[in-house]
Amino acid sequence: MNALAQDARSEGRLILGPELLPAVLAHPLHPTPLLVSSGATSSRCAGDGLWTLDLRRRYRELRYQVESSQVTIGTGLTMAELLEGLRSDRRALPIGLSGLPGSGFLLTGGMGPLSRSQGLAMDHIQRIEGVWGNGEPFNVHRDHVIGDERAASYWRGLLGAAPFLAVVTGLELRTHPIEPLAVLQERIAVELLPNWIRLAEQWPSSASLQWSWGDYVEIYAVQGLPDGCTSDLLPALAGDAAEICADQLSLPAFGRLTTDRQPLPSHCEVLGRLGQRWGEEAESVVDHLRELMMRRPHPSCRISAQQLGGATGTVESASTSFIHRNAEWKPWITAAWTPEDRAGRQHSLDWMERVSEALMALNPGVHLAQLHDHLPFHDQELKDAFGSWLPSLKQLKAELDPDQRLCRL
Repeated sequence: MNALAQDARSEGRLILGPELLPAVLAHPLHPTPLLVSSGATSSRCAGDGLWTLDLRRRYRELRYQVESSQVTIGTGLTMAELLEGLRSDRRALPIGLSGLPGSGFLLTGGMGPLSRSQGLAMDHIQRIEGVWGNGEPFNVHRDHVIGDERAASYWRGLLGAAPFLAVVTGLELRTHPIEPLAVLQERIAVELLPNWIRLAEQWPSSASLQWSWGDYVEIYAVQGLPDGCTSDLLPALAGDAAEICADQLSLPAFGRLTTDRQPLPSHCEVLGRLGQRWGEEAESVVDHLRELMMRRPHPSCRISAQQLGGATGTVESASTSFIHRNAEWKPWITAAWTPEDRAGRQHSLDWMERVSEALMALNPGVHLAQLHDHLPFHDQELKDAFGSWLPSLKQLKAELDPDQRLCRL
């Protein structure tokens, strides 16, 4: 479990099957919000004085349908468990840079090294099953909302904003054939980062660049090889340093080259932004970030980014709650501090806000991969994440979770 959530003074865990979950949500809950744990990587899967609904025991179905190439899953599975379950059928779907997250990854967007070629993980969802915050069960299929304005608004709300509206217990997802991947992971000088960013912005959608900046800067370039052929590799990945991996679960751990230190016990919060190409402004942004990295308050504080574009921009922005379909980059900031160090926590959160402000001009959007309803900038995050769709989302919240059982919107 996320270290911050694990150390929270929680009221306890609720392990509820589908026969009890609607009744519990319909019953007055104290205190609220009810937090939800699937992969348990979020800092907000447990909190001081709050109950956690743990999906990891009762919602573990995985059933692949050969005829449709779709998979039905319970939301208690991690992304690694999902891909492991599909391996025998030689199928997969795009996950993130780690297999540890649960279905919250899917429901809040789902970005990873294959997003540019295969789209967001969220865009693979065909059916969603669960219980609204008011205790009413639902089972919604993508095809069944066409022509029904009310149902379409529910569908849009669930895709990208589900944690505010419902507890999702089951999903049906499209899959892809497994493909080998070429990956280049190496340390580079900070001065070279702007050039890598500009270079990646010219790459075809089969390739993506990720980078992470701690004590050192690590680049992590990935290119899919659908036919297993390496002749079409980009020059940047064609050298001896590139590694061919069998699938996503075989990729090396992202971020492992950013430090030589042993990891220190720490708590952290993560804020993700979204925005346009950096282009010729990459140097000035990186220079500004270098100044901030020199003043980071804890060794585990870092700045990272992953590349979007390609297939992520082919979906209408008004069809899901993820409205930033024109985004080319997702930089994210990790604020870390020593457990029980209140002053250190505040210093790191202040540092995170300064980095966020430095990124904002080119990256005005926010990706709510983690919920921050307990932090003072939550309201601004909601505006940056959902834009003009936010008032309609609030209307859905008032209808579907009127007593604020779940995270506040």
